[in-house]
Amino acid sequence: MRTTNKVLPVAALALILLGATAGAQGLRLSTSTSAAPSASARATPQDAMPADRDGIAAVVGKQVITDYDLAVRVRAAAAQLAARGSAVSMKALRSEVLDDMINQLALAQFARESGIEVGNATLQLALKQTAENFKLDVPELRRQIEAQGLSWNQYKEQLEREILIARLRQRDVASRVTVSDQEVDDYLAQQARQQQAPQGKLTLAQIFIPLPSHPSAAQVAAARARIDAALALLRQGHAFAQVARADSEGAEARDGGLLGTRDASEWPSLFVNAVRGLQPGQVSEVIRSGAGFHILQLVAAPQAKAPAAAATMQAHVREIVLRIDAGHPRASVLHELQQVRDAVLEGKVTFSAKAREISQAIASAGKGGDIGWVLPGELPPALDTALDRLNPGQVSTPIALPDVGVLLQLVDRREHALDARQQRAVARNILLQRKVQREFAEFVQDVRARTYVRLPNPDS
Repeated sequence: MRTTNKVLPVAALALILLGATAGAQGLRLSTSTSAAPSASARATPQDAMPADRDGIAAVVGKQVITDYDLAVRVRAAAAQLAARGSAVSMKALRSEVLDDMINQLALAQFARESGIEVGNATLQLALKQTAENFKLDVPELRRQIEAQGLSWNQYKEQLEREILIARLRQRDVASRVTVSDQEVDDYLAQQARQQQAPQGKLTLAQIFIPLPSHPSAAQVAAARARIDAALALLRQGHAFAQVARADSEGAEARDGGLLGTRDASEWPSLFVNAVRGLQPGQVSEVIRSGAGFHILQLVAAPQAKAPAAAATMQAHVREIVLRIDAGHPRASVLHELQQVRDAVLEGKVTFSAKAREISQAIASAGKGGDIGWVLPGELPPALDTALDRLNPGQVSTPIALPDVGVLLQLVDRREHALDARQQRAVARNILLQRKVQREFAEFVQDVRARTYVRLPNPDS
């Protein structure tokens, strides 16, 4: 039997590849607890196991969460936290895990009641994909799951719930979320402002003309005339330090106006905003504070980073696409694609040859499934998510979209500078995922509020 010390999620990968845009909240079991736990978590994995296997932790609709089931999941979560050296309050962890389990049951019940089903073929494929992700076969996966105290039937039920939730999320939330052009404009503008904002250590110098605490109009005018004259000298090419020594009235004037070096967060926001977008050596316009008038010079700053959306990784992709319809149900299409994947991985056939033979994507089949270089956000979210998990040369597990099943092969990756249109596409995808996450959280709370939940233990 092969062993692994990886964390075994309840088919989180399989869920994503079966069409979800993000994994649902699921049980995670650790096959190793050898790492030293933190002081507050040291005894908790064992202590989480109750003697009474039949005690009720919660009633959710027509289903029950037993104390034993809850303890198994709490133990797994505690072991993961301990392995990472994280401190944990056992009471808080139990409450959080129980809350997640209640949400999962409520969502799965809602999904079934609204017509979503998970067939046995889909479930078996998800089990195979999960095992494969950890370099196991299904019997080995079963042995490791049962070694953690969870029965195989419980594991499969949890996996089915995860798939139900993923499909519910796609149908009732992700498919309805849109992002407007104005939202994209606002996001790009915000990113540009953030990139221009000085970061890290800033070295500043100033020319300063003071004002009394309650200046008259004449005093303000006279001070303004002096600072404007200094700015004029700077624009004529005079050295900042020279002008500062001659005209500034700050204590630092004898040092050429040098104020020193501080983190950007430690400078007054008025100063930080004044040097926003400046390059080292450049000077600001005149600014006024409560103390008087200033001209600032950005003496030194960390090298500015390129805007986050200016470049991204581009993927060279091949695809095999099969239609899902009345004559070709989802389960059979996914099974056929899995057989193709197995054959490619075993070296019995090349991906491109199989794409030419069976793919029903007219534009790419004749090219061996080659769809060229794509950017994040250019493919449907489920394909994007699957592709993001691949290394060059790897083949995804079958992905179910509403009307087709898809197999992807990542040929290569490269960094790609984005033009304005592509920057907007990336920004739109980022905003879309944020919206889906936020709206699904609200959706979960709405479903939970409509579900009968009883907690026999008031401390739960």
